[in-house]
This record gives sequence, structure tokens and C-alpha cells, in this order.
Amino acid sequence: MRKWFVGGVAVALAAMSGQGVALADSSAAVLPPTWHIHDGQLALGPQHKAISFFPTILGLTPDAYLEDPARCPNAADKVFLPSVGKSNSDLLRAGVCMTSTTVIHLRTVPTGTSGPAGWQSLTTASEPGFVTYYMVTPR
Repeated sequence: MRKWFVGGVAVALAAMSGQGVALADSSAAVLPPTWHIHDGQLALGPQHKAISFFPTILGLTPDAYLEDPARCPNAADKVFLPSVGKSNSDLLRAGVCMTSTTVIHLRTVPTGTSGPAGWQSLTTASEPGFVTYYMVTPR
């Protein structure tokens, strides 16, 4: 029984370490299927998204940003996004994206709604009627 447990733990650790390696590669081919990458390569498939506001948030030129684009888990459980006294959230976006060196915390809320304390906001609305707040931390 103990051998099965040790074997199971070894397999789980190998699987988790493989995902860590996937995050270091800019190719969506090595991302878990529930993740996407903001590399601007839209023609390559649904895991590829526009570079969006990431160069602005990170203070990089688009070319410099594309050397290490943001990778993000998909928000599959939107019902669990942060909300105030509601079972469903009015947030457009809440979560994190990562480069090899940073974690980008994001929250997009209706215009006129304040963001989390200490977070910055984009100077223009990210989508009509919404504003994105962000915080960048080292990874």
C-alpha cells in the first residue's frame, strides 16, 4: 500500500513540475488546455489572445513584451468571481496572469466602481462601460 502511495505522489509531483515548465515557454502548445496566452497570434488558435493592455501595465514596448507574454488561466467558474452580496458577480474580469517574472492581478469593474485599495487603473476604459484595475507583483 505504501508503495502505491509513494508512486502516486511521484506521479503528481511530475505532473505539477511539467506545468511549471510550460509557463516558462511562450508557446500555447505547451500550456494546459484551460489556459491562454496574450501573444497576439490569433490565427494560431483559441488559446492565443491579443496582447491587449499588458505592455502598458508592464511598462514595456510591444516588442519587449512579446519576448515574455502573459499566460492566464481561463475563468471557468465565473460564478465564484468576487462580488458584494451577490451570487453572481458584476465583474467582467478578476484573476491573475503571469509572465516568467511577474504576476499581474486584474479586476475589471463597471465604470464608477472603485478598485481594490492600492491597485492602479488604466487611464482609459478597457471595454465600454468598464475600467480595469491591476497590481503587478514579482513572481
